[in-house]
Amino acid sequence: MAEIRQWKEKGEPLYANHVRQNFQELLAASIRYFGSWQKALEVTGIQYEEVRKYRKWSKEVIVEEIRNLASQGFDLSFRSMALSQHNAMVYAAIRPKYFGNWRTALEAAGLASEEIYRYRSWDEEGILDEIRRLKMEGADLSSKSMDESSNRLIATARRRFGNWGRALENAGINYADIRRRKRWTRESLVEGILDLQKQGVKLITPEVKRANPSLFAAACKKHFFGTWKKALKAALRESRSRQDLPEVSVPQAETALLSV
Repeated sequence: MAEIRQWKEKGEPLYANHVRQNFQELLAASIRYFGSWQKALEVTGIQYEEVRKYRKWSKEVIVEEIRNLASQGFDLSFRSMALSQHNAMVYAAIRPKYFGNWRTALEAAGLASEEIYRYRSWDEEGILDEIRRLKMEGADLSSKSMDESSNRLIATARRRFGNWGRALENAGINYADIRRRKRWTRESLVEGILDLQKQGVKLITPEVKRANPSLFAAACKKHFFGTWKKALKAALRESRSRQDLPEVSVPQAETALLSV
């Protein structure tokens, strides 16, 4: 709020596109803490209509605006957008010289209409259920990872709960634990698999998912091993080097580990 006031005192334009181009960190922080740039301005005592700037529309500008609104968790259904303060963009989008209809504009922005309505229909409990489901699957629930992989979910959660940490807490997840989440490497994943083996955990998918879901999810990521079977083979090779297991051929790797 102090930074926004300082910008206003210096006479800097406060419409969103100018801030995005010249002070992206301020715009991102405003969305994180207040839900949108408009709300940040209004909380600071600045009327949004006073700083809005007429925009010359083009397909590229419309797509950029749609993606920006999607990242903030806006309801992008046609009816909602047509009744919102962003209706000028909507009516520009459906002109024949641009996209002709709203569905085509959404698709040009890389959004599927069924996803739009799926997120729009979520109430708070629906958001919490989705967070719990991702947790059960071993997903990385850190805000950085969620911004990259489930941007619409985290944006919607922030809008409904104020911030991502509060949404996690409401889902029964300790956000401090998520923030301290282990950063996996190939070596630490192999160590984790061998530790599970020593603990007597059967190294089959359902058992590992229950015992250490984050390890399983990380091991299956493309930049680590890609599949659980390949992770097991890597663990067996390491185990062989320590003479923890008898020497076996690579095709027998999974069987050897699963039999322990």
